[in-house]
Amino acid sequence: MGTESCVPIEPESQTSLLDACLQVDGVLIAGVPGAGGFDAIFCVIANDGDGEGSTFRRLLDVWEKREIRVCPLLAGGERSGILLEELDHLVA
Repeated sequence: MGTESCVPIEPESQTSLLDACLQVDGVLIAGVPGAGGFDAIFCVIANDGDGEGSTFRRLLDVWEKREIRVCPLLAGGERSGILLEELDHLVA
């Protein structure tokens, strides 16, 4: 599909970046979401603190050494598990 449309699903530059990210201790998984096409990658990392040696800092070091420009969008998980939300609190 990617070859026929001339839009690679996982371009070589992204594969190279993902391979480098997967070599960083603490990276659990990395890939290209959706249909690919140069616009996004994801990395799921173990939360190992915010110190200088954190997984995120090491990932930034990897990204800065690549020809591809990366702008991280951070997200974190909740530790509270499944919650029952009351609709009254969600609707204004």
